[in-house]
Amino acid sequence: MLDVTLPRNVIYFSSNANQIPLAGIRNLPYTDVVVAFLVPDHDLILHGDGGAFNGDLQSNIQALQNVGKNVLISFGGGVFSSFAYQNYAKNVDGLVNQIANFVNTYGFDGVDIDYEDDAGFTGTYDGIGFLSALTGGLAETLPSGRNIITHAPQTPYWDPHYHNAPYIKIWQRVGDKIAWINNQFYNNKTYDHTAVSKVLWYERIAAVTGAQKLVVGGLVANTGTGEGYIPLDDMIQNVIRPLRSKFGAQFGGIMGWQFASDQYGTWADGIGQALGLR
Repeated sequence: MLDVTLPRNVIYFSSNANQIPLAGIRNLPYTDVVVAFLVPDHDLILHGDGGAFNGDLQSNIQALQNVGKNVLISFGGGVFSSFAYQNYAKNVDGLVNQIANFVNTYGFDGVDIDYEDDAGFTGTYDGIGFLSALTGGLAETLPSGRNIITHAPQTPYWDPHYHNAPYIKIWQRVGDKIAWINNQFYNNKTYDHTAVSKVLWYERIAAVTGAQKLVVGGLVANTGTGEGYIPLDDMIQNVIRPLRSKFGAQFGGIMGWQFASDQYGTWADGIGQALGLR
């Protein structure tokens, strides 16, 4: 499936605590669904860990694809251990093959890389080299039609004052192989806790990636555990509108974490209307 839709309305599906099941997303104005997460066991063998991973996964993926949505598998996440990353960095080819086998077995459209390990950027191991090699390896290995590769970094990773902006270096190496960035404009209070700061950092990062490849990640609901939540109306009025005004048809869109917080599709509909997808 081609990744040509702009703007995007991306949603992560992790928990299954939602009154709308995974296949029910076919009726909502999301363009892309990211199923979370692929994580390792003690032997570094990847397996699915989240509400989507049941006997209906393959048919649910097909149901979403049948109405034109891309469905990606997310590798990583906040609970992924640094120990696992350090070991995978020693055998990137083996990791690429594991991920590719999972994509091909279940029929995903590609892979989202959600890397959240500061140790890779502070000298414990070469996180920039690891992510560059992983991205390049997936681009070579994934078959046509199943080779969308996205990344989901946090905002500080683009800041020259934060370990010399490691994601700028990654972008310089393999940005041409990344379909878009699901940037997490949350969980970092000094960077993106208000609508104004989200817009400011979007503009700074877009100067590197291009707006067409940069998606604004936001928290769907205020769970009390994450910084950077702003209400839906604030997101629409003070993030989407100014960015669409500045970037026009090149604006990349919105990503939501996560679907379990969109209890009746309110976020999907609100964002979809604001992006002209409804």
